[in-house]
Amino acid sequence: MEGPCAASSHWTSPASCVGPGVCGAGAAFFTSLITTLLESERQLGNPEQYPRDTSSCLRDEYDFIVVGAGTAGSVVASRLSEVPNWNVLVIEAGSDPPLASDIPAIFLGLQKSDIDWQFKTEPQKDNCQGLLGKRCNWPRGKVLGGSSTINSMLYFRGMKGDFDDWATAGNDGWSYEEVLEYFKKSENFEPNANENYPESFYHGIGGPLNVQRFESLDLAWLLQDAVKEAGYEVLDDINGPSQLGFAHLHGTIINGTRCNIAKAFLGPARNRKNLHVIKNSKVNRVIIDPVSKVANIVEFSTRDNQIHQIRIKKEIILSAGTINSPQLLMLSGVGPKEHLKEFGINVIKDTKVGENLQDHLIFTGSLYSIRKSDKFKSSPLAFLDSSYEYLTRRTGPLATFYGTTLSGFIRTNLSPDERPDIHFFYFAILANDTKASVAFGTALGLTDETILSMQEISKEGDVVMAAPLLCRPISRGKILLGSSNPSDYPKIYPGYLTDTKDLDTILEGIKATDRIMQTDVMKSRNARKKKLIVSSCEGFEFDTTPYWECMLRNIGTSAFHAVGTCKMGPSSDPDAVVDPKLRVHGVKGIRVADASIMPTIVSTPTYATTVMIGEKAADMIKMDWLQ
Repeated sequence: MEGPCAASSHWTSPASCVGPGVCGAGAAFFTSLITTLLESERQLGNPEQYPRDTSSCLRDEYDFIVVGAGTAGSVVASRLSEVPNWNVLVIEAGSDPPLASDIPAIFLGLQKSDIDWQFKTEPQKDNCQGLLGKRCNWPRGKVLGGSSTINSMLYFRGMKGDFDDWATAGNDGWSYEEVLEYFKKSENFEPNANENYPESFYHGIGGPLNVQRFESLDLAWLLQDAVKEAGYEVLDDINGPSQLGFAHLHGTIINGTRCNIAKAFLGPARNRKNLHVIKNSKVNRVIIDPVSKVANIVEFSTRDNQIHQIRIKKEIILSAGTINSPQLLMLSGVGPKEHLKEFGINVIKDTKVGENLQDHLIFTGSLYSIRKSDKFKSSPLAFLDSSYEYLTRRTGPLATFYGTTLSGFIRTNLSPDERPDIHFFYFAILANDTKASVAFGTALGLTDETILSMQEISKEGDVVMAAPLLCRPISRGKILLGSSNPSDYPKIYPGYLTDTKDLDTILEGIKATDRIMQTDVMKSRNARKKKLIVSSCEGFEFDTTPYWECMLRNIGTSAFHAVGTCKMGPSSDPDAVVDPKLRVHGVKGIRVADASIMPTIVSTPTYATTVMIGEKAADMIKMDWLQ
């Protein structure tokens, strides 16, 4: 494996918004400018760093077929192809990432583009009621690297208790001590020169995935002083032995550019003769012998709607993600019997595929106006300054996380154990930056009325969104087939807030937000709580419990961390879909390796954990077949 990833110089399509205040014509100008300059100078690296499409030279049979070149699938394919006498095929629905995806601050602009599946949830009475169509947006990457190419790049490991719970439930080999080595295996941690990391034991050096701390701008340091005043600890390392407290964010970046998983893992493997990659192709089903229950053929469709079949010699690994992996299993006859019969699908194995859906609910409706910054302004000149700084030095607002780079975990009095149950993020909109309000609101699916309200608030000063996230939801959702046609999207029922304990916990998070924003530090910037207009909640008195309950059910939304629909568990667990080695119960030759196998969601963003799952899956496959 070669060293950590460098940035891409590919370009396929412009994003509609490229960060705070850079939308519409401004976005088109920015992407045209940056593409021209970077392509001419090759400043973002080798244009051939992704594997080429090998659809013209396919074999009839492969030892291993990996479905999805996403966050876990890229890892699995790269690691399996390290064995030179194994032939590995990856089938990916998307193509190469656009150059725009390398710029950290524009990730919201990648949503609703052609590299996003653009999933939406089904309407439910308990959630998403104030969003367009009463549906939450669920962006998922349809591109090499999967969601690691369009996500926020945030690198959180999860907490010790999260993985120990998995092991206690009968998943041998998945305790924190046992999975830590797989986190470290993939990581190339590069601390900044002025950082203090006393716990180097918790980081890997020399892996393919570069991890650095984001550049922190002024508001992050202001918030750090505020959380200290509110009595919370500021940690040196959010991925160290404890996560209780606040810290500056780590991300999968290298020198101001995104390091997606395909770039990190498939790029260095691109010249291996035993690794083939098909792009712009969607797997329709796995053909399983109804008698032997052995998976032996994969069927897929290419961009021109041609259907092909390839034989599986050893195993197929589904790494299509929490939405597409269960859909594919059900289309192949593995899933809830009665549900499959509705669509005339022959049942191979009756199992609870699609159940146990979990996601982190985040609430961005707690807004504060503060005195506008003298340093950062929303103007065409400021935009050009930021663009120039990024082009010449890979620093500044475009090189960092959209929002503020301080984040933290707190434990409310409702937490059932010592772990935190609320995770805080902070997002910022500069004074009078109406386009940033549109970009943010569009990404979340807010109505025009609510976006206009956000714009009005920004006329009073800079806007801080203090966003609590529910770390360990009790509520569960499910994914069902929409039809037996593989091209039709499945139906997503997120289940947010169907258990009122979740509502109570995130309400405590909103109260904690006030304690931080009402400190003397924030008062020095004239911080004032503002009311965001959501028509369904206008009948409630502002800043009361009924008001916040209404707001949560209306505009609480996905943090894009869906997991659990192919639950891992021992054979004694009636709800388990895969065993602790990720093999599908009752079927031979199929494993699942992605976020869908998590029996319970980790307390942090799920990205790093999904990479770990890919590393561990590849290791288990090697141990099974090389003995």
